[in-house]
Amino acid sequence: MVVMNAASSGFSQTAYIDSLQRQLRNAKHDSTSMQLNFELSKLVDSYDINKAQQYLKDGYALAKKLNDRYYIAHYYMRRGALLFDLARYDTAAVCFDSSIVLYNNLINKTADENKRQAYILGKTDCLIGKGLLSAKLYNYHESTQYYLEGIELVQQIPGSEKNSALVTLFIDISSNYFELEQFEQSLYYDKKLLPYLDSNRNMDMYVIGNLYISDDYSSLNRFDSSLMYLEKVRDIVKRKEKAYLDIRFYYILGSIQRRRKEWSEALVSFQKANEAAKKMNDDFQAVNSNEGIAACYVQLGNKEKAREVALQVLNESNRINVPLGKVQALQLLIDIEEKDGNIEKAFQYQKQFILLNDSLKKEKVQRQLHEIEARYQTAQKEKDILELQKSNALQSLSLQKKSTFNYFLIGSVVALLVTGFLGYLNLRHRHQLAKQQDELQKQRIIELEKDKQLVAVDSLLKGQEEERSRLAKDLHDGLGGLLSGVKFSLSNMKDNLIVTPDNMAVFERSLDMLDTSIRELRRVAHNMMPEMLTKFGLDETLKEYFNSLNAANLLVVNYQSVGLTNRLDGNTEIIIYRIIQELMNNILKHAAASQVFVQLIKDNNRLNVVIEDNGKGFDTAMLENNKGAGWVNIRSRVEYLKGQLDIHSEPGKGTLVNIEFNV
Repeated sequence: MVVMNAASSGFSQTAYIDSLQRQLRNAKHDSTSMQLNFELSKLVDSYDINKAQQYLKDGYALAKKLNDRYYIAHYYMRRGALLFDLARYDTAAVCFDSSIVLYNNLINKTADENKRQAYILGKTDCLIGKGLLSAKLYNYHESTQYYLEGIELVQQIPGSEKNSALVTLFIDISSNYFELEQFEQSLYYDKKLLPYLDSNRNMDMYVIGNLYISDDYSSLNRFDSSLMYLEKVRDIVKRKEKAYLDIRFYYILGSIQRRRKEWSEALVSFQKANEAAKKMNDDFQAVNSNEGIAACYVQLGNKEKAREVALQVLNESNRINVPLGKVQALQLLIDIEEKDGNIEKAFQYQKQFILLNDSLKKEKVQRQLHEIEARYQTAQKEKDILELQKSNALQSLSLQKKSTFNYFLIGSVVALLVTGFLGYLNLRHRHQLAKQQDELQKQRIIELEKDKQLVAVDSLLKGQEEERSRLAKDLHDGLGGLLSGVKFSLSNMKDNLIVTPDNMAVFERSLDMLDTSIRELRRVAHNMMPEMLTKFGLDETLKEYFNSLNAANLLVVNYQSVGLTNRLDGNTEIIIYRIIQELMNNILKHAAASQVFVQLIKDNNRLNVVIEDNGKGFDTAMLENNKGAGWVNIRSRVEYLKGQLDIHSEPGKGTLVNIEFNV
């Protein structure tokens, strides 16, 4: 119904509305004025809802004056639809319920078959309205029940008069399943449209029905079937040249071409959908098609156009409040800015994306919870009905048997049952308390064991770092000082000795080897306990560490930090440095990577560490049985800081390690 009414309203001719307004001004009978007011209200509600309400109000006043019960019922149905558009859902529900009561009275009392059909169609519109309200509140199960009730009602109408209503109802049911991402069910109900689609009687409805089926197949990645239904209506769409048909057709076609990575063809299709949306002044569809255009420009390498259109999608999505459009635009902008080397901009967009995407995920979970709750409530109501039926049966039986013995027997049995039940509850309560105490005791033991392990790990890590520090100092100050003294003595002797040219070359090489040994010794001492870490902190130490890797031409490390203006706890800095150092060693040894992206983000008390490489990747299931010292050290250090470690990798697709700490 939504699609068909929107199409009807959107393409009503201005000349026709002007004609009705002239007729209304010249109307001589109240009944004529009443009908014209209701018709005008329906025609103008898509672009002037205030005027639509005024026409409806005037029509209702005349309906009350004439005591026309059909138009009074029709008023409440139309009032509910207008309130729905104004997001006044509670009042809209009351209007739909009032209209249903009035239509039921009319249906039950009339003997005129034509009038009965009109009343049934009016009630069906109310059920559709109720279904839309339930869907708005994510109660898709209840929504579908209203639509199924409407289908059962409309089936009473003979001939083809019911076709339009049935198409609307099946589309609305399929839309519910589409929202729940149950695309097979959506396809099942959309296919039920086919017997009621007749291109000779209603060509627009025929096109729309086939486009919905095509969209379902596309969502199921069954592109050949999707294209088959598009081809059925391609010539009609081209011939009709109606913007609202063009939007749907070319958007679905562009989506298929996009998934097939046919970027040039997809760009043309999305542009045609966008042109049609602008003709319709349909901002929502303009945003959708522009997102497709921007994605195509990204893949075709036109970053400037991609950025321009993606920003337009972001701004328009904000203006008309389309969260999904904002998420898609931010994804595109992150990709564009990263490819253009604007890491800071990409990071800002990424922060916005994470916040908004989390919000949408919560909304999706809420939809699922509403659906589960609705199913539970329905099952509970059915159970209550059965219980009431049983109760009524027992009451009937007890009324038939009036004897005192039966009353006494029933009373005794009930007393025994109550006593037994209370005893059972008491016993069960005691058992549950004992079980809870046992569980609490076990939990306390587990916590104590964990505390014991943490103390052991703390002592081990502190011991390791103290030993590293002592060894580094001994190497640097002791052995390093000795080697430097030897080099100094040999350098002084060189000028006072008379040696052959060959021996002089050997002597020079020996001095070079001493230089190399001293540098290597300092490097080892630095790695064991970087002096910068204690003096300047984690951020500066990591910068120096990654600069040394870049200077050695082992790989290219792109390091980025945000929010590390204040020093962390000294012990925490050492542990995080060791984790990153171990991860980099793993990349150097095993990943065969040429580029690594390292990012540290501190936001209040949360520190996020991301390390991503473009290496050969691996199957993360292997880590479950990995006993290597590297991963064991990484895990133990992360657990010690009570961090969360996530690893994403696939063979041939690189590796991403994400660690979150509360610091």
